[in-house]
This record gives sequence, C-alpha cells and structure tokens, in this order.
Amino acid sequence: MENLVLDIYKRSPEELKKNSSGRLRKSGYIPGVVYGLKNEPLNIKVESKKFKDLVKGKGTSGHIFDLHLKDDGKSKKISVLLKDFQKEPISREYSHLDFIRIKMEQEVTITVPIILENEDKAIGVKEEGGVIQHSLREIVISCLPKDIPESIVVDVIDLKIGDIVRVSDLVVGENIKVLSIPEDVIVSLSYATEFKEEEEVAAEGEAEEEPVVIKKEKAEKEEKE
Repeated sequence: MENLVLDIYKRSPEELKKNSSGRLRKSGYIPGVVYGLKNEPLNIKVESKKFKDLVKGKGTSGHIFDLHLKDDGKSKKISVLLKDFQKEPISREYSHLDFIRIKMEQEVTITVPIILENEDKAIGVKEEGGVIQHSLREIVISCLPKDIPESIVVDVIDLKIGDIVRVSDLVVGENIKVLSIPEDVIVSLSYATEFKEEEEVAAEGEAEEEPVVIKKEKAEKEEKE
C-alpha cells in the first residue's frame, strides 16, 4: 500500500494559545500533534483541503503517512500513522489530528476496517430470503508498517441462514497478528423477522435508558442550584 504524503507546519507560540484552534480552522488549517518514539510532542497544522483531498476515497485507517515538516525553508520527513482524529459534530469537518511516529522495522498495533464482499449474492439472501447483519466493522491487528492492509475482506457468498463468521474465522497474512477477541461475531445471517425483532429490542432498550439520563442531568442541575 502506497504511503500518503502530506506537508505539515509547526504551530507558532501564538497558534498554541487558548482558543487559537478555532481561528486556525477558520483560516483553512487543521491543528494536530505528532508524538511517539520517546520524542517530544510536535504541535502542527495541516491544510484542511489538502488533507481531505488526500484521504478522499481512501479513508484514514491503516495508511502510513509521510509527513514533510516545513520549517525555515527545510523539509524533514516523519513516518507516522493517524492514531486518532476529531470531527465537528454538525459540519463533520476534521477538527484535530493525532499522528504517532513509527519505525518501519518495528511492529505497530492498529485498527483496520472489515469489508463484506458479495452481500447481495449470499446463498442465505438470494435463496432463503435472509438478512445479513454486519456486527463488527473493524478489528485490531499487529504487524510491521509495510504489512498493514487497507482492510480485511470477508466473502459472505456461501453464508446460509444461521451461519456466523467470528474473528477466529478470519484469514489474514502470515505476518499479521489479530488481537481482537476471537469469539466476537463479525457477520451473521438470519431470517428477516429475527433481524427485525433484534432491532426492535435494541430500540426499546435505548428508549428505556433515555429517561434515566435525563433525570440524572436534572438532579445534578438541582444540586448546583
């Protein structure tokens, strides 16, 4: 998988002051930090448009980024993984990026997405009228940076009603260690009525929990008053 190349800039003391992150975002930058490998954290900013264009259609999981630090006319390359990110709740724009330094000869632990293949062609769907339930959408793995897969693909074409695929059933490269719980269910195929009943039970559970949260918040407010 090809590394993603991105220019980064060190944030100035002025850009590290309180409430400066909002001004940075308004000026077209995403604030972030680079840390790891026992180095001092580096507070950075990246151009929002360039970052979004770079990850568009690729996603952010599993990719190695070659960050080019632009400082005093010089450029320094830093190999990293995107460890975490935040987004604005309404606009869904990136609001912060956390990068972690890596060594190409040292294993890393990372989360990668699970992609289902042939969902509409599965035996249980086409011939038995079943419904596929994709329960686990990502797993945690450990491997060398060069061996990080963009995703783990699960072919469900042979699944029938009642079939289940667990983490332990995954077939991955010999250089990849799966760290997720082996018994966790990735995908199952059941009758449409069973799937609907599960959704209704889940919805009822959420509805029952909501008043408790509201009461708690109200009680806390009354205590403060």
